[in-house]
Order: sequence, then structure tokens, then C-alpha cells
Amino acid sequence: MIYSSLAVLALSASAAINPFANLVHLHTRPAQPDTRVSIVLSNQSVGFRDVKIGGHIYTVQSHHTLEVKAPVGTVVYAASPERNYHIGDAILELTPQLNNQTVTLN
Repeated sequence: MIYSSLAVLALSASAAINPFANLVHLHTRPAQPDTRVSIVLSNQSVGFRDVKIGGHIYTVQSHHTLEVKAPVGTVVYAASPERNYHIGDAILELTPQLNNQTVTLN
């Protein structure tokens, strides 16, 4: 019993001062850059606006915003009838130039 306790103590002490511990990094991968685009959709109209992004429908209430973070090439579609769009019409496509911009829904 005493010997096993001493063995555990010796192993934990040797692991703490292992000079080779930082030479090998197992199972690490380089960080992947985030290539998504972040925009804010702003609804300045008097009524709500429904948009469809990535197969999901989101409602943007009057005078509210919706933050969107999606890959480049994602298309925002109209999901409710609007003055300038019909249901299913493409409103915009996310591009790197739109990153960190506010887009007003009309």
C-alpha cells in the first residue's frame, strides 16, 4: 500500500516536470479562419418583414433588426409579400463587401 502511494506520487511528480511535454501536440489542428459574413437587416417599414435564410424563416418586426452571420453566397429571400418583392424573390446575396454592413429592408 505504501509502495503504490509512493509510485503514484513519483509518477505525478515526473509528469509535472517532464521536459518533453511541450514538444509534441497531439490532435491539434490549425485554426480555420471564419469566412462567414455578418450583416444586420434593418426593417424601417411600418409592418413586419419575413425573410428566408438557409431554409429558415425569420420575422423582422417594424423598426427592428436581425443579425445574420452566414457563409459567402448565402441568399436572403422574401418570405412575405412586400412592396418591391414577391414571396421567393431574392433580396440579396451575402458577399465579402457586405461584411459588417447594415442593409435596410424596403
